[in-house]
Amino acid sequence: MKLDHTYILPSIFALIVHVVVAFIVMSEWQNSSQRTPPVQVKQRVEATLIDLDSFLAQQKLVDSAADKKAADKKAADKKAADKKAADKKAADKKAADKKSADKKAADKKSADKKSADKKAADKKAADKKSSDKKAADKKAADKKSADNKAADKKASDKKAADKKVADKKASDKKVSDKIAADKKSADKKAADKKSADKKAADKKAADKKAVDKKASDKKAADKKSADKKAVDKKASDKKAADKKSADKKAADKKSADKKAADKKSADKKAAQKIAEVEQALDSLLDEEEAETQALEQQATSGEAVASAVNYMKDEIIKKWTRPANSRNGMVVELVIHLVPTGEVVDVEVSYRDPSATDAFVASVENAVKRVRRFDKLSQLNSVLFETNFRRFTVRFRPEDLRL
Repeated sequence: MKLDHTYILPSIFALIVHVVVAFIVMSEWQNSSQRTPPVQVKQRVEATLIDLDSFLAQQKLVDSAADKKAADKKAADKKAADKKAADKKAADKKAADKKSADKKAADKKSADKKSADKKAADKKAADKKSSDKKAADKKAADKKSADNKAADKKASDKKAADKKVADKKASDKKVSDKIAADKKSADKKAADKKSADKKAADKKAADKKAVDKKASDKKAADKKSADKKAVDKKASDKKAADKKSADKKAADKKSADKKAADKKSADKKAAQKIAEVEQALDSLLDEEEAETQALEQQATSGEAVASAVNYMKDEIIKKWTRPANSRNGMVVELVIHLVPTGEVVDVEVSYRDPSATDAFVASVENAVKRVRRFDKLSQLNSVLFETNFRRFTVRFRPEDLRL
C-alpha cells in the first residue's frame, strides 16, 4: 500500500500542540506551587528546579528526535514503498518475462506444429506426386504395351491376310493352270481324234477306191449294177458320214458345254473363295477395330477407376483423426458397401495387421462413416460402379506418421 504523505504535517503539528499544552500546564503548576505557602514537612524534600531554557532545549531535542523519527519513518515508509514498488516491478517483470516465455514457447510450439504440418503436407504432396507419376508411367507402359500388342496383332493379321491372299492366288493359279491343262488336253484329244478320223476317212477312201477298182476290174460287165451299188453305197456312206459328223458335232458341243459349265463352276468357286477371303479380311479389320476400341475404352475405364479410388482415399484421410497410439506399419482393410449415389451403406473390417490397435481400426472406420457419401461416384456409369465400387475394399496404411 502506498504511504499517504498528507498526514505527516498534521501529525507533526498535533505533536507540537501537545508539547506546548504540556509546557503551559507545567508552567501553571509551577506558578501555583510558588503562590501556595510552603508546607513544612518533617521530612526533607529534595526538589530540582527546572530551567526553562534547559527545558526548551530538551523539548527541542525531543522535537528534533520526533522530527528525526518522523523523517526516519518517512524514509522507512518511502523505502518500504520503493521496495514494494520494486517488488511489484520485479513481479510485473517476472510475470512479463513468464508471459513472454510462454508466448515464445507457444510461438515455438506453433512454429514446430506449422513446420511439422508443412513437412507432412510436403511429404503427402510428394507421395501423391510420386503416386501420380507411377500411375502415369504405368498408364503409359500399359498404353505402349497395348499399342505394341495391337501393332503385333495387326502385323500378324496382315501377314495372315497376305498369306490367305497368296494362298488364294496360288489356288487360283493352280485352278487356271488345271483349266489350261484340261483345255490343252482336250484340244490335243480333239486334234488326235480329228487326225484319227482323217486317217480313218483316208483309209476308208483308199479301201473304197481299191474296192471300186476291184469291182470295176472284176465286174466290168455289170457296170450299171456296180454303179448303182456304188451310188447306193455312196449315199449310205454319205448318210453314215453325215451321222458320224452330226454325232461328232453333238459330242463336241456336249464337251464344249461341259467345259463351259466346268469353267463357270470354277469361276464361281474362285469368286466365292475371293468373297470369302474379302469377308474374312473385313471381319479381321472389324475385329481389330473393335479390339482397339475395347482397349481404348478399357484404358479410359482404368483411368476413371484409378481417379475414383484416389478420390475415396483422399476423402477418408481428410476425415481421419489420428489416435495417440498409432504407429507406422499399422494396416487395416475395410470393405465398404455403397449404392450408385456414392452413399456408404455399411463398413466392415476384412483384415487388420497384428500391430494395428483397436483405437487405430476404430478411427479408420469412423473416418469412413464421417464421409457418409462419396459424391463423385454418382458420376460413374452403372457398369463401372457395379464392377468396381458396389463392394469396395480399401487398404489404409498411413506412412506419414512420425513414430
